[in-house]
Amino acid sequence: MVCTSSRVHLTVALVVLALAAQLCAWCAPVRAEMIDGVVAVVDDTVIMYSDVQKKIRELGGPENNPAAVREVLKVMVEDAVVQKVYRQMGMKPVDPRHAEQVAQEMGVDTASAGIVIMKSTLMDLMVKSRVVITEAMIAEAYAADPRYAGSESLHLKQILIRGDTARASVAREEIGAGKPFDEVARAYSDVLVAGSPDIGWVALKDLATEAHEKLHQARPGDVVGPVAVQDAILIYQVIDRGATGGTPLDEVRDEIVESLQEKFRNEAFEHWFRMIMQEHFIGIYL
Repeated sequence: MVCTSSRVHLTVALVVLALAAQLCAWCAPVRAEMIDGVVAVVDDTVIMYSDVQKKIRELGGPENNPAAVREVLKVMVEDAVVQKVYRQMGMKPVDPRHAEQVAQEMGVDTASAGIVIMKSTLMDLMVKSRVVITEAMIAEAYAADPRYAGSESLHLKQILIRGDTARASVAREEIGAGKPFDEVARAYSDVLVAGSPDIGWVALKDLATEAHEKLHQARPGDVVGPVAVQDAILIYQVIDRGATGGTPLDEVRDEIVESLQEKFRNEAFEHWFRMIMQEHFIGIYL
């Protein structure tokens, strides 16, 4: 027995006890190969084993699978409560055309679509207006979502020398002796960008494996190399470290707000619904 309410009439309780007694006689067969029997009661609504199997077939799940039966039965019990609460609150019947539309969109039968509509209506009615999203919540969600952060990147200067290890060693020694990186680059590098060794921001994930291994822990001011990459010898100076390709908060604010509202609406509704469940007589006999 999941829970009992003081609002349950004695006659309903007697009926449930009689049904439970009947089911006990079938207890062993239920777990093996039940033909039919009462598996749950929600107030005056009786759920048969055949009802559960029918629902499983509609969902395309495995029949006579104990785990599937228990999970689907749980959903059916909750759906029965949703229907009762929906009617008790005086809500108008679900529009069949709306149910058909939702059924097509979700790939479910119209009855299941109707339950979805009822839940959504109850959620909007009971908890939507109580959900408040603050700027701090938006900022926290933005910072925690890697989709918005961009890629870890380095601002680099580069000296590229083609196949001359000795020349690369001399260039590195001059930098180590205190000669400015740009001056050494102009004297030794085979490739410059508009006369400068500055190649801008580069995502770590876009670097060649050999360069990534040397640079992934580098910090601003570090000089790294020589690094051999195919036929080139590279010396890097790290100017800065950060992220590139990220999405500004203003561009995704509405998306984040909608996501947070959905999350907290669901959480608030589940809490409210658990309390509502306790107000109904629910017996599960499986």
